[in-house]
This record gives sequence, C-alpha cells and structure tokens, in this order.
Amino acid sequence: SKASTTMAPTEGAEAAEVEGQQSVYIARYGLPEAALAEGIGPFDMELASEGLVAASELARFLKESGSIKHIFTSPFKRALHTAAIVSREIELPKVNIEEGLTEWQCPELIGGDSPYQPPSVVHLIERFPELNGKYESITKPVPFETEQEMAGRVGRVARILADSVFPSNILLVSHAPCNIGMGLGFEGVAWENGRRDSKLKPWPLGGLTQFRRGALGAQWDMVKCVSTDHLSGPWKEGKQAWTLPSLR
Repeated sequence: SKASTTMAPTEGAEAAEVEGQQSVYIARYGLPEAALAEGIGPFDMELASEGLVAASELARFLKESGSIKHIFTSPFKRALHTAAIVSREIELPKVNIEEGLTEWQCPELIGGDSPYQPPSVVHLIERFPELNGKYESITKPVPFETEQEMAGRVGRVARILADSVFPSNILLVSHAPCNIGMGLGFEGVAWENGRRDSKLKPWPLGGLTQFRRGALGAQWDMVKCVSTDHLSGPWKEGKQAWTLPSLR
C-alpha cells in the first residue's frame, strides 16, 4: 500500500514477526473552544483549555500503557493539536496528517455553499513542528459523501494504516463520526448492520477506544470502548457523546 512506502519500516526484531500483539487506539479530542452549529460553523475551532488538559491526560495514559510508535490525525486543528500534545508528551517525534481520517464531508459539518477545507501541511507545520512533512496521505476525500461512504472510507484507511506498521501500536485522532466508522471497520461490521451488530457506544469528548490483535490478518478484539477513565473531573463521566444517525 502507499502507506508502507511513505513510512519508516519497523526495525530489527520487530520486522521479522508476523505474529505479535498490535493495538490501535482511536481517540476523540476534548472540548473545543466553540460549539459547531451544523451547516454554519465554526468548522475548524481550537481546543478549549479543558481540551488541552484532556490531550495531556490521554498522553499520560498512553505513556504508561500504550507504547505508541505512530500517530495519525485528521488535519482539523482540534484533532491535530491533540495529536501534537500527545506526541510531545510521549516523546514521539512525528505526527502524520492523514487526510483519509478527515471530518465527514457533509454540509452539516463542513458547510454546504463553500465547503471548508483545512490548511495544508505546509501551512500547519510552522505552528505544529511535530508534523511529518514527508508523509503522504492514503486518500483525500472530497465533498460530499454519505454516512455510508464516510464510514467505509475511514474504516479502510484505518485498517491500511494498522497493517502498514504491524506490529507497532498506533494512535488515530479524529472526529466522532469518523471514529465510529473506524470502529465498525475494526469490528468487521458492515455499516448497514451497525445498529444490530456493533458494540460501539456513543463517543464522548476525549473518549478512547482500543482494538488489539495477535497476528497480521487476525481478528481484532475491542479492549476499551469509548473509555473516559483516563480523564479528570466531569469529563470522566463522558460528556457530549455522539453517534452516527444510523446507529441511533
């Protein structure tokens, strides 16, 4: 896949393993500075101070138990800033912007008349020096896409990313709709069967889901489901949880 040619390969003993535990952590950012009014915006808001704290708390948890080797994020600032904070605090040098993990391309979430597109890596790297300027995204979706198209897109991209760096653990930082789509992909549940077969719950701000497998090509097991145990204060209770319309 394209991903495997644009990323550093795993080195040494790891590279020889076809079996080996791999975990994928999927995180939603914490509280943004402004609430998004559907179809109106703002579409690319900053993190509020509580969102910055949530990113640090995610980093602390992952430093203790995650052993993350690669971080991939949506290019939207609230996801990217979360990924950058984690990268700094777990001392992992690079964050990869993966356009395939970008926000659901629907009028409600990016605007209808002139759909919002985040700045390119060239424009973001000055503010976020953690960014890997050499990484090339697997895909770049264009407006507009249905819920089913979005779920299929992020599910495929997330599985390609995991396979491309196996058996290294990875962190994926994105938006609630995309995270649910990735979760369906790792569960192996088709979008149209999600309400019946998925174990995913509505995804709160700062929530974290973990999937794990024991070999390349093996089935993924859900170890954590939209957990907020790593967060402090009221955020530990799971605030502003969201799920796809098809799962409601």
